[in-house]
Amino acid sequence: MDNMDKIIKALENVEKVYENLLSLSEEKKNLIIEGKVKELDGILQIENQLVMEISKLESEREDAITKLAQELGLPKENLTVSYVCNVVKDPRCTMLNKITKRIGIILNKLKEINEVNGKLIEQSLEYIRFSINLITDSLESHDGIYEAKADEGKDKKASLFDAKV
Repeated sequence: MDNMDKIIKALENVEKVYENLLSLSEEKKNLIIEGKVKELDGILQIENQLVMEISKLESEREDAITKLAQELGLPKENLTVSYVCNVVKDPRCTMLNKITKRIGIILNKLKEINEVNGKLIEQSLEYIRFSINLITDSLESHDGIYEAKADEGKDKKASLFDAKV
């Protein structure tokens, strides 16, 4: 297997991992909506493993690119997909271009879903803050309207959490 094949193989594997991440992000969206925190935690652990896999594959790809650059006598920085396809004129460039386009499409979808998930999480946090405020307001001491010491009790708020750091 030459270096071009190694690059293609690494990118194909990266594409598969990104597809898995996309699937998990869609599943994560449903879990956020349903409020299933335990299941969400499991998905996050799987995502961490996939990110580590991508890192490994990217390392393999970088190694193959470095070796290809040495073979061609070019600086590694010049070896973009379009440059390699224009200079090397390898028949596998068509496949290489298709893979990189598919990865780009997957990454755009992943970005969109992650933005939606981020907004859903923000909404959930706002709801939690609102609920906590309602609870703490209801726990405040209510001395009554006609009591002389009513103003003194306003500074004493009940707290659900120990805020010591």
